[in-house]
Amino acid sequence: MDPIADDEDVLRHIPGGTLWQAPGPRITSANFQLRHDRGETGVSITRLRITPPERLLALVGSDHKQGSRVAWARVGEIRGLGLVVVPKPLPDDPGHSEIQSDQASLDDHACRKKLAGLFQFLPD
Repeated sequence: MDPIADDEDVLRHIPGGTLWQAPGPRITSANFQLRHDRGETGVSITRLRITPPERLLALVGSDHKQGSRVAWARVGEIRGLGLVVVPKPLPDDPGHSEIQSDQASLDDHACRKKLAGLFQFLPD
């Protein structure tokens, strides 16, 4: 699989509720916390040029749609935080990728807060 270019946009599903969406609305750092107990090695995202927002919402399932939104960020800005973005295609989502720790760590709250600041909600 080809590496992901710095000028490519990626999408992240942001669940509804105040833990995930703060007033404003604003994306919270909780959206980027690794769940080590589930064996996560990175934060799941998808490549906009391969997987459109509607498909991403369909993939997360109807039980997650209440208040769910989709946010985007540019890969080069994510890498600028000291993180890596790598393709991890799945059978049902060939655009699936991950944001992984590198020089910066997703286990660091300050890093997750900066990452949350990069992602912007798509218009409804």
